[in-house]
Amino acid sequence: MNVILDVQDVSTVISLVTAQVLDNVELSQKSVDAIRQWRREHEPDTISLDEYAAVFNESLGNLIDENSTRMLRRRGKMRVSAAEGRRS
Repeated sequence: MNVILDVQDVSTVISLVTAQVLDNVELSQKSVDAIRQWRREHEPDTISLDEYAAVFNESLGNLIDENSTRMLRRRGKMRVSAAEGRRS
C-alpha cells in the first residue's frame, strides 16, 4: 500500500500531535519550550518541513509494509508475501 502525505498534511499531523502532547502530558517548561521551538522550525514553507515530510513518508510507508500482508494468488493457491515471514 502506498500512502504519501503532502507537506501540508505532515504539517497538520505535527500540529495535532504536538498540541496533544503539550495539552495532555506533564512536562517541564524546558521540554514545552523545546517542543514549541521544534514545531516553529517545521512550519509550512520551510526547508526543514519539506525534509521532515520526506522522512515522515518513508517511515510511514515502512510501518505500513511491516504491518501488512500481501496475498498473492498463483495457480489457484493463496500465498502470503515475504512480509508474513518477517513477523515473529
